[in-house]
Amino acid sequence: MKNMRKILLITLSFIAFGLNAVAQEIEADVSVNIEMLDQDKRINVSTLENDLERYINSTKYTDIEWEGRKIPVDISIALTGGYNNRYTAKLFIASKRYLYGQEDGTSIVLKIADNEWSFEYAQGAYFNYDVTRYNEFSSLIDFYMLLVIGFDMDTYETLGGNSAFNIARRIAGVASSNDIPGFKTFVQPGEFTKFALISELTDLRFESLRILFFEYYVDGLDMMAEDKEKGLENLRKIIGDIAYYKKNKMTGPSVLLQAFTDSKAFELGASFEGYKDQSVFKDLKYIDPSNTTLYERHEGK
Repeated sequence: MKNMRKILLITLSFIAFGLNAVAQEIEADVSVNIEMLDQDKRINVSTLENDLERYINSTKYTDIEWEGRKIPVDISIALTGGYNNRYTAKLFIASKRYLYGQEDGTSIVLKIADNEWSFEYAQGAYFNYDVTRYNEFSSLIDFYMLLVIGFDMDTYETLGGNSAFNIARRIAGVASSNDIPGFKTFVQPGEFTKFALISELTDLRFESLRILFFEYYVDGLDMMAEDKEKGLENLRKIIGDIAYYKKNKMTGPSVLLQAFTDSKAFELGASFEGYKDQSVFKDLKYIDPSNTTLYERHEGK
């Protein structure tokens, strides 16, 4: 019995080692809404939800030796039209990060919507991860999953997401050469496009902003598990530093800063409600004027 148990433990150890060696980065929960399609168009996409979820959760997006829990990602797709296996859709993605010292406590890292999506799809389609070719369906998903990985890694290590962002930039380059909507290289200042976002994420001028985002998680949210007052003090300083960055380092609107505040507005408002230094809300409204009403609801309480 002891020998059998020893053999079993050794076997499990080898299995665990193998799983760690190829550990995938993402645990996606996909939902597809087909209610806007005519009844006869729904059969062809009946497997889309399972096909996509299986593809994402079995694809290794980077060569990083992934450690710890996978990144939880919610993906919602609303199919808005379809004809001859061609569909239009709206895509919504929200990724989360587990917080230190909090059992299953999470914080939204990236929340993004994309209404510029059209693609061909056949029932039971097979997707292939290839960053050198652009597939209207899977390449857009790959691009966003690499952003999810990069944003997540940026919360654990300064500029930790560089490798994932560089791969996403390759996909963006291929998409741009194929005139895919949202990937055109010329955009108006502050125009939120996929190309604009990945351009800032791979631009040296925005590295100091990304480092502030890292500090937001490690020195702020994670610290609050050990010392809430200290964590809030750190958060207050970081918000001040972001306001300084916007005032003195930015020459125009930043889609990266917009992506951050779009994801963090509710968290920020709730975190500083009742905080001793209410001037933080002045900085928040300066950093994120689009959510002024939200911050005012928490200010002074």
